[in-house]
Amino acid sequence: MNMRNPRLPAAAGAVRLVFGILIIVAGLLFTLDNFGFVSARFLIGLWPVALIAVGLTKALQRKGFWNGFWGWVVALAGLLLLLDNLHILRFPVWKLLPLVLVAFGIRLVQKAGGRTFPDRTIESRTAATLDETAIFGGWDRAISTKEFLGGEINALFGGFELDLTNCQIPDDEATITVFVAFGGGDIRVPDDWNVEVRAFAIFGGTDDKTDHSPIDGDVPPKKLVIDGFVVFGGLDIKN
Repeated sequence: MNMRNPRLPAAAGAVRLVFGILIIVAGLLFTLDNFGFVSARFLIGLWPVALIAVGLTKALQRKGFWNGFWGWVVALAGLLLLLDNLHILRFPVWKLLPLVLVAFGIRLVQKAGGRTFPDRTIESRTAATLDETAIFGGWDRAISTKEFLGGEINALFGGFELDLTNCQIPDDEATITVFVAFGGGDIRVPDDWNVEVRAFAIFGGTDDKTDHSPIDGDVPPKKLVIDGFVVFGGLDIKN
């Protein structure tokens, strides 16, 4: 029985596509700078466009505003930083930093209102799909399930610790899509899982510290795929 979440690879592919386009555009613009057509200083000031693109991509992949709330926040932060770099704002952008607390408060009030999210983390013996976010903070999760289906983790200026040692993968593999920016995380997996890291690191890194010794037996080991992006951050996977 195949119970994979088809949204996860699509989400990773969309973010990868956006970053690929941004890298292509950046390469072309810096080439034009080498020939004197544009200014490198001006190009460096456009770096918040990456935050806008990633935030909008993640927000628009969600159904409903609240499910994409943090994507909209990241996109808005990128827009404000871009306007500041272009000297359009009439005040220092850091004066808006307290609005992060406002965003947290809005999110807490909204959750307290009784809304539920079908794609939130489910910790049970039947199925578990991750959908977790850490922004200017952190979380620690221990999942116990016989049907771990993968999921999505976002960490922006935050960190996380995820313990999957009591999980089983029902199919051949499961995928966790990560987006880590200016933060970090640890993922702990069972000894009999194979880990394949496909995450793309930009000024950051991923470290697979799991045991890669051959496993005896006729049953092939389950595979956990780590996809996504790590930007100015770090991600460790270990047993």
